[in-house]
Amino acid sequence: MRLYELLYIIPATLTDEEVSQAENEIQALIQRYGGVPKESRRLGKFRLTYLIKKVRHGHYVLTYFEAEPSAVAKINEALRIHEKVLRHMILRADEAGGSEFNMVQFQEIVVEGGPKDERSRRRKAEADKAKVADDVKAAADLEQKPEAVKEEVKPVEEASKITAEELDRKIDAALTDNT
Repeated sequence: MRLYELLYIIPATLTDEEVSQAENEIQALIQRYGGVPKESRRLGKFRLTYLIKKVRHGHYVLTYFEAEPSAVAKINEALRIHEKVLRHMILRADEAGGSEFNMVQFQEIVVEGGPKDERSRRRKAEADKAKVADDVKAAADLEQKPEAVKEEVKPVEEASKITAEELDRKIDAALTDNT
């Protein structure tokens, strides 16, 4: 049997009793598929980077357990469909990096010119207003002087009139020259 590390997230919308119950359910799930739970600890409640199932915060729980590699696939599948688990990850404990585990709260960084920069929004809004004002002015000018528009449009030159016989001769000549 190998030692594995399971990190999972439970929605923060649950009460402390419901979180404890969910932890117990997951411990029982591990035992049902042949695993032996060793240690479990809550890492805390953190804000998620993005919404998962319309949930913004979650309780992170780290669990160590021993199991056969074939049982880990079954545990993974069962956790995937568990209604109280938002996300989970199972790693071999030797690959996970040891027992020291530090969580850092997600912080959004505003880069100048990015979508969160108010200055760039204001500049864009002002530019859009100026463009709209120019378009309105041009439309008003067109309404006042429709003759100016007619003068700019040049009439299409009439095609020289060719009889059907002349057209047939030209087509025949072109076809015989290409072959």
